[in-house]
Amino acid sequence: MHRAGRVLLSRTPKVRATLHTAAFNAHSQTKSRLLHKPTLFTAVGVVAAGTYFAWNAQTPVYAEAQQQAYAGTVEDPNTKLTFPVHLSTGDSEWKRLIGLGARQVSFLNINVYVLGLYMRSQDIGALKSIKGWEKFDKEEFLAREDMADALLEQPVDVSIRIVPVRGTNTQHLRDGFTRSLLQRMRDQDLTEDQEREIMKGIQEFKTCFPSGNVKKGTEFVFTKTSNGGLKMQHEGKDMGTVDNKWLAINFIMGYLNPKAPASEHARQDIANGFEKLLCAKE
Repeated sequence: MHRAGRVLLSRTPKVRATLHTAAFNAHSQTKSRLLHKPTLFTAVGVVAAGTYFAWNAQTPVYAEAQQQAYAGTVEDPNTKLTFPVHLSTGDSEWKRLIGLGARQVSFLNINVYVLGLYMRSQDIGALKSIKGWEKFDKEEFLAREDMADALLEQPVDVSIRIVPVRGTNTQHLRDGFTRSLLQRMRDQDLTEDQEREIMKGIQEFKTCFPSGNVKKGTEFVFTKTSNGGLKMQHEGKDMGTVDNKWLAINFIMGYLNPKAPASEHARQDIANGFEKLLCAKE
């Protein structure tokens, strides 16, 4: 579990913006530790006095000329990369950051990329209606897949934002994702027909990655959609959607499962985020 995130606030004076008011209650607002001003893009950094899970204190900003803007960002302590508190995935609604962390490989703990998990505010608020989520238990969430699986079975969007910390290529990223999916398939008791359908989905997934180099700091977003597909985007551009529910759920589960998570840093931070959101009023 890492230190509290650093909030970076930003301003672009030439761009006119309007505030999108978030419907969050005053009780949560008084508990907010994330300080911000309604600003745009990059500028000075401000160290927050606490953690970034003060959802109601943040209001996403909508700018003209179709520019995306965020009220604040959070810094990953291992890589110093910053993630937006609010994320637009191309639809009309914004998602909020639950937690983030770096994926590391080898005994040297080399950072590969940083990932963050995002959900819409109304879906976060509805989590307590899911069986097993009525009273969020962080230790239970971290120990077993049941709670994460129950979440991913719901007809809601769950997004993973991935940003490489070093230059790479699409084939390398694709092959890493594919290995994770294949391992999850091998670990499950599936019929031949189910495996055949999964392999078909994985092949379709692989074709969505055109060959090319990937620069440090570029953005990939993978969304398990409310209708069970896996939507993929790179730098805001659509890479395709694979209509395979198993693939969509297990891609996200690769970051939430306790056995071999792609990033334990992120998994712990996501658990902390859910705890702060769901237990704040108890």
